[in-house]
Amino acid sequence: MMRRIATLVLSVFFLAACSPDAERTAPPPAAGDNVNVVNGLMEAFNDHDADRMRDYWHQDVTWIELSGQQASPVTTSATQLHDELVAYFETYPSVSSSLENIAVNGNFVTAVERPVWEEAGERKSQASVVVYEIIDGKVKRFWYYPPQ
Repeated sequence: MMRRIATLVLSVFFLAACSPDAERTAPPPAAGDNVNVVNGLMEAFNDHDADRMRDYWHQDVTWIELSGQQASPVTTSATQLHDELVAYFETYPSVSSSLENIAVNGNFVTAVERPVWEEAGERKSQASVVVYEIIDGKVKRFWYYPPQ
């Protein structure tokens, strides 16, 4: 009897997964307070407003670059991160960025970040997976994986 019920449940699941509507149904976009923090940070980034970006960070925010088995801190304070971004915006005055495939898991927001900029008259772009940890409505840590 249990085997029959299990077979019936699996059959229903399989049919639902294979129905034409299943392919067209996409998960809803990520939403919520933590996503709003990340989106606000990205808006300030695109405005090249390092001062406004500080509103979205903890004082001891940490930016970590990941590569293979290595995790290397790039910045460990809001002041250091601010200074890095001011220099970055001076070097890349045309840079803008977007987030794709945003997902939320509790305090963590993951996305693919895609910056675009001009260098020597040529449009350039890359993409990196980024994970933001949001604590008390501000970014506490974020990890960047190698760009692709």
